[in-house]
Amino acid sequence: MNILQIDRLNTLLILISFVFAYIFPFELFVLSYAILGPLHYLTEINWIKDKNYFINSKKWIYFILFFTLIIAIPGILRISFLDSLKDIAIFKILRYQLPKYTNHIFFLSLVIAFSLLFWKQKKQQLIVIAIGFLIAFLLHQFKTYHVIIGILLPTLIHVYLFTILFMWYGNLKDKSTINYFNIFLMLAIPLILIVIDIDNTSYHFSETIKTIISTNFYKLNVTVLNFFGIEYNNFLFFNEMANLKIQIFIAFAYTYHYLNWFSKTTVIGWHKKITKKKSILICIFWVLAVSLYFYDYATGLAVLLFLSLLHVVMEFPLNILCIKAIIKNHQ
Repeated sequence: MNILQIDRLNTLLILISFVFAYIFPFELFVLSYAILGPLHYLTEINWIKDKNYFINSKKWIYFILFFTLIIAIPGILRISFLDSLKDIAIFKILRYQLPKYTNHIFFLSLVIAFSLLFWKQKKQQLIVIAIGFLIAFLLHQFKTYHVIIGILLPTLIHVYLFTILFMWYGNLKDKSTINYFNIFLMLAIPLILIVIDIDNTSYHFSETIKTIISTNFYKLNVTVLNFFGIEYNNFLFFNEMANLKIQIFIAFAYTYHYLNWFSKTTVIGWHKKITKKKSILICIFWVLAVSLYFYDYATGLAVLLFLSLLHVVMEFPLNILCIKAIIKNHQ
């Protein structure tokens, strides 16, 4: 499949993702996250590893493995069979106190990636990281910092904004008119959702979907509502106009993020480094992951949390290099 065909395919995928998100805002998100998500994590992590993490330092992998584990621990401890440990002091600290500081780890991961990419001398890198620690300390009291870094960065910024930046970066060489249109279409989706009217009385959600969202993803929706100063009613959460529009956007962003990755296999070439043995292992792990989600969604989310966060943090150097290339190209 050539570049032109891939760009046309992505136009179709954007439209399909939006239409299905509009019709099934909560259901599409839940299914995409459980089915497409794990396969995306596994294949992208393998690709980034084969690209030497896009950073010329072996220290980076040790940083991100440790940092991701720290970030993931509170969520992993939510697995139901670990409830018997809830009265243990260390369990309480890790599950309830640690989350107050994990947002800083996301920020420091970005700072460390930045320092390793742009400074060669260890002394310079340490100075940049020390400045990062100071900034994190000063910003700790600001709610907006925690919302952007701790909630939006690993979710909507990752799946929506960085996807657009990658599309833009990929078009620096190809100069494809269709891809420019796709970028415009991606930017237009939230604006379309703002202006269109939605018949919220036509939506009916199963108790299973309501339970999954309320238990696992409610915070993201509420955070976005609060971020834009929108009040919401707990009793009408699923059928409120504002939240429906936000959920349509969330479902669209996640679904297209995954589909965009799989549609550009021949362009990125992530499949070339997957050996037969790796393919079998990835398929087995993917089937087990999807099965776990269908068995108990909350457990699947907790078990795969480390993998989900790892692929986000591993991508930071690529995100930074992408932004650098776009800025340099337009100077």
